[in-house]
Amino acid sequence: MTATEPRTEPLATPVAGAGEGKVASRRPTRRSGLSGFLTRFWVVLVIAAVVAVSGFCVYRLRGVFGVHGNTFGGGAVAEEIKPFNPKVLTLEVWGPPGSVATINYLNKDSKPQQALNVPLPWSTELTTTQPSLPANLVAQGSGDWIACKITLDDNDGRGPVVKATNQSPANETVQAFTFCLNKSA
Repeated sequence: MTATEPRTEPLATPVAGAGEGKVASRRPTRRSGLSGFLTRFWVVLVIAAVVAVSGFCVYRLRGVFGVHGNTFGGGAVAEEIKPFNPKVLTLEVWGPPGSVATINYLNKDSKPQQALNVPLPWSTELTTTQPSLPANLVAQGSGDWIACKITLDDNDGRGPVVKATNQSPANETVQAFTFCLNKSA
């Protein structure tokens, strides 16, 4: 067995019409100028053209649909919030003369507050500029009955509006209890 050596010379192609011993070497023809550039990089040029046309279309459509150029990327100054009248929420508890009560309620930040053994009548005002304010009031008094009321003044010219009212039954055998709830004032 003989080992064959790897072939290192280029393959030759026979020339048609020539004698048997003649071999022509094949060299690629070199194109110069613009045609040579286009044959090598035509895919890159097509992609660049598609990106350019797409960018132009997006630019034009942004103007058609009213997108302003200064809002891209969050660098624009935010619009100012227009001031409006604050809401005033009034919580009231009353009962028979000389009675005292323990009152639990939510403040304007919805944090629970407690007023212990306050003389009746009792009231407090909560002022806020938030669009909504939940109001919850629970009271237990030492008298025969107790009542509560939640009023809201939007400062819209209508005046205070009663949002919730409640009263315990008269002549309770235990300490009177009542609550008032308004989910959004």
